[in-house]
Amino acid sequence: MPGLAAAQSTPLTSALRQLSSQHSKLGLSEADVANPVVTSSYTDAGSDITHVYLRQRYQGIEIYGAEADMHLDRSEKVVSMHSNFVRNAAAQARTTTPSLSATQGIAAAAKALGLATPRNLTVNKAGTPAEGMVFSESGISRSPIAAKLMYQANASGELVLVWDVTIDDLKSEHYWNVRVDASTGQLVDKSDYTISEPTTFVELTQKALATKNWPEPVATNSVAAPNSYGVWPITVESPIHGARQVVVNPADPTYSPFGWHDTNGVAGPEYTITRGNNVHAYEDRANVNAPGYSPDGGTDLVFDFPFNPALVPQASQDAAITNLFYWNNIIHDVMAYKGFDEVSGNFQVKNYTGTGLGNDDVRAEAQDGGGTDNANFSTPNDGSRPRMQMYLWSAPASLVISTPSPVAGTYKAIPAGFGKKLAPGVPFTGQFVLVNDAASTSLGCTRPFLNAAAISGKIAVLDRGGCDFSEKVRNAKLSGAKGVVVVNNVAGDPITMGAGADTTNTGIPSVMISLADGNALKANLAAGGTPSGAITGGIPRDGDFDNGIITHEYGHGISNRLTGGPANSNCLGNAEQMGEGWSDFFGLWMTTKPGDVGQTPRGIGNYAQSTAADGPGIRPQRYSTDFAVNNQTYALVGTGAYTAVHAIGSIWAATLWDLNWKLVEKYGYNKDLKAKTGGNNIALKLVLDGCKLQVCRPGFLDGRDAILKADSIYNNKANTALIWQVFARRGMGIDAVQGSSNSLTDNTAGYLVPIRVLATQSQQDRDQLLELYPNPANSELTVRLPVKSKTPVQVSLLTTLGKTVQTVSVPTVELQQGTQLNTSSVAAGLYIVQLRSDAGTFTKKVLIQH
Repeated sequence: MPGLAAAQSTPLTSALRQLSSQHSKLGLSEADVANPVVTSSYTDAGSDITHVYLRQRYQGIEIYGAEADMHLDRSEKVVSMHSNFVRNAAAQARTTTPSLSATQGIAAAAKALGLATPRNLTVNKAGTPAEGMVFSESGISRSPIAAKLMYQANASGELVLVWDVTIDDLKSEHYWNVRVDASTGQLVDKSDYTISEPTTFVELTQKALATKNWPEPVATNSVAAPNSYGVWPITVESPIHGARQVVVNPADPTYSPFGWHDTNGVAGPEYTITRGNNVHAYEDRANVNAPGYSPDGGTDLVFDFPFNPALVPQASQDAAITNLFYWNNIIHDVMAYKGFDEVSGNFQVKNYTGTGLGNDDVRAEAQDGGGTDNANFSTPNDGSRPRMQMYLWSAPASLVISTPSPVAGTYKAIPAGFGKKLAPGVPFTGQFVLVNDAASTSLGCTRPFLNAAAISGKIAVLDRGGCDFSEKVRNAKLSGAKGVVVVNNVAGDPITMGAGADTTNTGIPSVMISLADGNALKANLAAGGTPSGAITGGIPRDGDFDNGIITHEYGHGISNRLTGGPANSNCLGNAEQMGEGWSDFFGLWMTTKPGDVGQTPRGIGNYAQSTAADGPGIRPQRYSTDFAVNNQTYALVGTGAYTAVHAIGSIWAATLWDLNWKLVEKYGYNKDLKAKTGGNNIALKLVLDGCKLQVCRPGFLDGRDAILKADSIYNNKANTALIWQVFARRGMGIDAVQGSSNSLTDNTAGYLVPIRVLATQSQQDRDQLLELYPNPANSELTVRLPVKSKTPVQVSLLTTLGKTVQTVSVPTVELQQGTQLNTSSVAAGLYIVQLRSDAGTFTKKVLIQH
């Protein structure tokens, strides 16, 4: 890539010149900024904003993590700039000469990652060590191995000479970018281009059975229209959220001008399978991590295949791969309108505009056999193909008692995490018998069972407690039982039983049922009943039909390519980063339809989790603009569960979700998701532009400031007050402190809207800052106001006729985070909450119900 001397375009030359002139302001020496490499540079179509992304060099060798970004308007004025360049790099560098060759560096990297020793490394693309070289896969990588000589700062700030090596792990669980010391071969640092989505917060213990009338087979359409796809189309999150439809000619004429099956930019499809310019979708049940079977739509491109959720997922693989193909393409087309296009690093075989790098369509692997209850997305730099892996998700079993009638019915059952697995959809039948062990209990912890003869050939029923689960199952099996039902000993849902230290002789199916269900079953047994029935393994849910998860995965590609420029996918590996949050937001946004409201609780992954459409999802809280449903704020970062990336990201997603609905409230919802107008479209555009404008390795406040900057550049600050209100509500106000984006322990939440913003608002807009929840309220009402007052704020509850019912004086700091009013003794009706402060008066209505 060109440095200063080789820069050709005027905006790029201007950017480099301005960086050099501002070195003192950035705390850098002239030598520190003398010869940066331009990793990416492009101009946004329509806005004429040029984004320039740079990396510092010393003696012609790039410094990993030393990034800068500059953004120029059409007059070449810098409208935004950030720098992470190393100060006095010359004094920090050890040497410029490696002791290890590139091939030795690759071998050292493989060893550090626990991979096999590379075999027969050959050069695919030659270059100097500082330019980088590309080698053959050599038996350890799915893609050619890249190696480049770089510097990286250690904990003391010293610049260590390293080999930067990229290895696409054969198992496809990781896509490694690793750095090893170029003198010793010791591991210095590693990052992973692959981001996974495990079942994080809601495990099988909380799953519910599907609704009674679901699943039902969905037949194919009787009319086979050319270029058609039987899918759950855009805005329909999954089969439990809406109807399957056949969509015709969905490819966008602007961003997929030759259709979804083209790869050469000439009229006529190159493929009649689920493969084209933007994505190649195929099954990978064998986990070979290479293109497998893809359904063929024939010369008319008709992809309308049967879906039957009552059968194992393999029976619906054509429908699954088609849905995965459709969603990857539709996300591609919609996001291009919002700024994720060819020049900014999107995913295409051929870039029709000639900008950006091609040959990087998504490899979308359906029903992937590499795992369960998960999904992942790998995002290498522009020009290298990303990979999406969609897995099957475990489903709860069902226990159906057919006789006798007092206990007949369907019970929720959770299979153990050990022993013999239940076959999906295949009943395991038998008679149920309560265990009486040697201690005359039903715990099943001591043998021989006193009723071993009665247990033999039956399904043993026993209680939780006294010993580990595998010991219970082993004792039951050795007593002749062919299966086990464990009754929980605490109220609530059953759980997934874990194995003890010894799992020998546990090879029979075992499940847990709830305390309430178990008590009913045991009561019947105690009364002399002989209940019988069947335990049936749940049909796994196919992630290829959970469109929110598909969008989430694709979203990792968007945020990684846009942050720091398309040639640097390593900008979101810091501790306080929001990658999971952007992805959740994209999933929510793409599945929002006309008539939806922000207050409605939205869970992530409810279809995959086998819960109802309004289920809890796999995040700490469901998403909602209602603080009574989701009260996440920046104060949670680094506390409790909020040290994990998904939990941290959910705070960011909750904030972006608020922003979306505030803009919808202001500008309305536009059902044309490719349009520029409508609050929903404005919100998504701001979020993507914010990614382009933010610093490499951003924290929450960096992300906030980038969205504010995007609104300033593209909307002439039309939404500044609204954006501040949204972020202050979630603890990212003007008084918040981020600290280092590499730390989760040095941030401080703040809830204030800037005074300058408050001064520009009308009284109607100022009243919107006052937040009341829940509304309607019952016995308690939370009141929040993100403003500062030198004196305590008078909070009053008035009737609609102006009569004061209740008044309290509240310190301003307490009010910023929320204070509670006791409304239990207030008569039901409509009231006005009035706040009087140094910053003015604020009022809003509340309904009290008892």
